[in-house]
Amino acid sequence: MDVKEEYFFGKAEGALNKEAIALHHQRYKEVGFFKQNENDLYKDFSTYFVVQNADLKKVVGVTRLIFMSLDDLPTMKHFNIFDIEKMKLAGLENNKYAEISAFTKMPKHDVGLGLMRTVLSYSLNNGLTHWVCCIDERVYRYMQRIFKFPFEVIGEPNVYLGSKTIPCVMNLSECLATLKVKRPTLYEYFVESEENLLEGIK
Repeated sequence: MDVKEEYFFGKAEGALNKEAIALHHQRYKEVGFFKQNENDLYKDFSTYFVVQNADLKKVVGVTRLIFMSLDDLPTMKHFNIFDIEKMKLAGLENNKYAEISAFTKMPKHDVGLGLMRTVLSYSLNNGLTHWVCCIDERVYRYMQRIFKFPFEVIGEPNVYLGSKTIPCVMNLSECLATLKVKRPTLYEYFVESEENLLEGIK
């Protein structure tokens, strides 16, 4: 009988922050997104989130929120964003948005949804209303088909970090409203008690 592995999710601080950055860089180099000595321009402007397996306390998954001015976010810099979408985003207060990126995990660890729940919880508790992101075209289609995530395309697709990628924005309250109707089980998972998340996520 298989024993289900337990995980801890939370905001990365102190030594965990260094482990989060290391795993992000390691995985991105393995799949060719980063060159060997490439400098990550955004790590000092990022809040990282990690997944640790409970027995070894090893970081097996990571993502981050990048907090910068709108025009300096990676998606805004590397894609041709539609003028009307730029205007809508420019109307948001600076503390209401961030770019979600660096979403990666070690093989054989099914922790993606838990990681998303962790970042969503942090975002809502800290007053964020929108995520900016750029998503691999295949992942975008999968997320829309399977999970019904309402990503809004805000610009022209482009080859970025080695694959055709779509610039998007997600309104977090609209996302939850959509999930509540179309994927109620997933909605309940995202809004259920956070007692098992690592302390300090708020």
